[in-house]
Parts: sequence; C-alpha cells; structure tokens
Amino acid sequence: MKKILLSFVLVGLLAACASGPKVYNDGTYSGTGVGKKGDVVVEVTFKDDKITTIEVTAQEETPDIANVVFEELPAKIIEAQSTEGLDTYAGATYTYDALIDAVNQAIENAKITK
Repeated sequence: MKKILLSFVLVGLLAACASGPKVYNDGTYSGTGVGKKGDVVVEVTFKDDKITTIEVTAQEETPDIANVVFEELPAKIIEAQSTEGLDTYAGATYTYDALIDAVNQAIENAKITK
C-alpha cells in the first residue's frame, strides 16, 4: 500500500515538474496596434497558460479588406498559441500587423513578472 501511494505521489510530482513554471496570469488583457485607419484594440483571455479567446473590441479598418483578418487570424493564433510564423493576408498587411501587435501587447501584459 505504501509503495502504491508513493508511486502516485511521485507521478504527481513529475507531472507538476514537467509542465514547468506558469508563464501567464489567468484573465483578460488588452492590447493595441496601429492599423491603416486607426487603432486596433483586442482583449485576449488566458486560462492555464493558454490563450483561450481573442476579441477585437475596437477598429476602424476598411471592412472589405479587414474582415477576413479579424475573422480568421484570432483562431489561427489560438491554435498555434503564438503570433509567430503565421501567414499574412495579401492586401491587408496593415490590419494583420496591427492585430499581431495588439495581441503581442496583450501577451506581454499577461506575463507573470517575478
């Protein structure tokens, strides 16, 4: 019985160590990027060190050009858990850059400082 209990304790400790220290605070954080027509403001929600939602809360970009970026890019960032290495959108570079910058700012705001 003691060996079984000790085994469970060791497995639990190993799992805790394997996940590493927590990087992000849970909660919702804002970020702002500069688009072609003005600021792009986002709210990024973190839970258990993961980005769970990205919502564009303010923007003034041209709808015909920007909507595809605002509709598709947040899901791609959430899937990748990163803003690095994602494909850009032809004709919507300013909007893409603004959204990426805004999310990166929110990521920085969510980081746990020591």
